[in-house]
Amino acid sequence: MKNKFLKNFTDKITDGIEDFTNKITIKIPSLPSNNIKIAITGLSRSGKTVFITSLIDQLLHQDKLQRVTSSKRPFKVSLKAPTKNAKRFDYYTFIRELKEEHRWPDGTDEISHTVLEFEIKSRFSFMNNSTFAIELIDYPGEWILDLTLLNMSFEEWCEKTIKWLENISDPLAKQYLQTINSLNENVKGPDIELKLHRQYKELLIHLKKNHYSQLTPGRFILPSDLANDPLLTFAPIKSSALGLKKVFKKRYKRYIKDVVKEIHLEHFKDFQRQVILIDVIEALQNGYECYKDMKEAIKSILDIYDYKNRNFFLKWFKPSIQKVLFVATKADQVAASQHANFSMLLDDMINDIRREMDISHIQTDTQIVSSLKSTTTIQKSYEGMKLSFVRGILEKDSQMHDLYPGEIPPKFPTKEEWDSENYGYKSFLPPKKSYRENEALEHINMDRVVDKLIGDLL
Repeated sequence: MKNKFLKNFTDKITDGIEDFTNKITIKIPSLPSNNIKIAITGLSRSGKTVFITSLIDQLLHQDKLQRVTSSKRPFKVSLKAPTKNAKRFDYYTFIRELKEEHRWPDGTDEISHTVLEFEIKSRFSFMNNSTFAIELIDYPGEWILDLTLLNMSFEEWCEKTIKWLENISDPLAKQYLQTINSLNENVKGPDIELKLHRQYKELLIHLKKNHYSQLTPGRFILPSDLANDPLLTFAPIKSSALGLKKVFKKRYKRYIKDVVKEIHLEHFKDFQRQVILIDVIEALQNGYECYKDMKEAIKSILDIYDYKNRNFFLKWFKPSIQKVLFVATKADQVAASQHANFSMLLDDMINDIRREMDISHIQTDTQIVSSLKSTTTIQKSYEGMKLSFVRGILEKDSQMHDLYPGEIPPKFPTKEEWDSENYGYKSFLPPKKSYRENEALEHINMDRVVDKLIGDLL
């Protein structure tokens, strides 16, 4: 009886300790893992290289991160070597070009990595400081669109691409369609294969210059180490061109396996957070077709999170994506008085995309930024009115100008109401400023980006 009482008493104590431990465990906040991967991508001309350079610069120097450093524990950041077999993002060259040469760096045309090590001051003197690393993955937007091809056969890709071209009012697109419509089942051989590939490749490059975004395969535009590789010699054709279909299909499948899966996907998988840069001004200035095409391209980029295809993609993306931050760049091209509308315009573009992601339990947020502030807003009188102008060095003539770019609408116009001539936004050069040692780049809202992206880790 005594032993039974003692056993019950011991069991109760054990259960109580276990219950108490569980309660403590629940209340302890989770600490960041040793390495947080953040993929940063953006469609062409979205300012990705400058954004990543500025993000690194702000974290290293912190003198212009008051919003973050005033509300968080003190921390320091150091730049480390990238992970094994990964190309390093060339921060030191890019920051020299911006700060000393006052010019925009060339865009990156391949995947690169940056590792930032954080040390955060402990709340208590008897505890060690906490450390973790963030790996930034610079991912060309043209290449990320190729990830959508993973679940698409050659026939499906051809059908989708041809349908897209049929809806584009461009002479070169119509010319390409005429070419493939004239092909029959007997047409084949290396000469016609190369001719079709080059015609389609030139069409993609032309459409990119004319502000279209749904351009696949990405390596046709940014080939990197695959320039002139026979692997890329294919193009979208009609199913009736049987003589070409067999060889094109074989190369397409090899491209998916050897390039998209083995190279692109290897860098992209296992990340926890993503930044998607969007050139909202480009969409606004270049009309309804550009806007619609850019929006569809963004949706295509985010197809990798489509939970309807979860069984397919789950084997590639082990941890679910936790957070996606949509960033509208080049806020310095817009007068400060228009920033509220600029922010609403970004929301208007991606609101339906955000709803889909929120339903899939992916946290989303938005932010407008200028990675490097190249203008100032000034007030000037014009025809009896006070208007907000932007002052900066115009890229086209390297001279200082005061420019009235017009007012940003809070929503994109309808197709019938769209008039691109209402929006006169121009590109400016970096300001000719002398930087002190350890002084970060001037910016607009990069501190908010840091807070929204990694504030929970600091």
